[in-house]
Amino acid sequence: MNKQLSIMVFVLFWSMLTVLSDDAQESIPKDIADYFEERAFQYTSGKYQDADIVYRLHTPNTIRYGRKYPLVIHLHGLGEAGSDNTLSLLHFHSILPMLVGPKSEDFFMLVVQCPSESPHWQFQSAKDGTFDVLMAVMEHVIAENPIDKKRLTVTGVSSGGWGVWELISRCPDLFAGAVPTASSAPSHISRLSALKRMPIWAFVNKGDTLIDPESVRVATRMVNSSGGSMALTECDSPGHNAWCPAMETYDGLRWMLAQKRGSWFSPPPGMTVHKPRSILATTFMFFIPFAIIGLLSWGTVYTYVFNAFQMIRNQF
Repeated sequence: MNKQLSIMVFVLFWSMLTVLSDDAQESIPKDIADYFEERAFQYTSGKYQDADIVYRLHTPNTIRYGRKYPLVIHLHGLGEAGSDNTLSLLHFHSILPMLVGPKSEDFFMLVVQCPSESPHWQFQSAKDGTFDVLMAVMEHVIAENPIDKKRLTVTGVSSGGWGVWELISRCPDLFAGAVPTASSAPSHISRLSALKRMPIWAFVNKGDTLIDPESVRVATRMVNSSGGSMALTECDSPGHNAWCPAMETYDGLRWMLAQKRGSWFSPPPGMTVHKPRSILATTFMFFIPFAIIGLLSWGTVYTYVFNAFQMIRNQF
């Protein structure tokens, strides 16, 4: 009996280790472009009329019938403008665990690259600004894919971070959340007060000399004093790029995916969100301790019953 019990306990313990070790079994390739399909959209106005706007789109690993998924918009920095359609993915290795492996999630992510001659994110009255093109592509992507319009979020780095401020202040009711990184913030109270219904989590590096961190601190106070919800995280990372620590250390992308416009259950800015374990892992974690205790208890009961039976039989 002791040998059988030991084998059963070992099997259960090994099963637990197998399930829990799934988190460590990551196979992440190094070519980030493999996870962002290259697509094209024909623009219909302004100086880009009839031009094919090439963009990158990450799609869910699994698309289930009847289900809709969040869409994240990424605004690249000034140095990533061009026409190669890959430079805009420069910092994306920091989000690889979200794209592939046991920690990945199912979502869409849109990346449009600004041309070299117009590297800044801006609207134009002639509808040929970089933001005008981005919004047209975004509407096309939403129309063509199972995307939840209440789960649109936007993030950006450096000049793309400033672009986030520009976009959400013009479209305060469109997005469920925003993560501007490595950028200064506007100081206009009218623009900031319009964001009181949108959670914002900003990131800057403490040693960044290319931006004004104080402007982000002021914006945080102004947004919150107007009834909004904004958090500022000042990272210890050196240099200018605060997008990587925002995604790697604080899981900023996962926080965005947890946002839903109008939902009371969306995590507030500043709260790190971790991927919940699978149902199988949770079941094993709950079941195994009780199973082991139950087996050990049964072994003890079996021993007492067997000994009592032997004693009774020996009396006859």
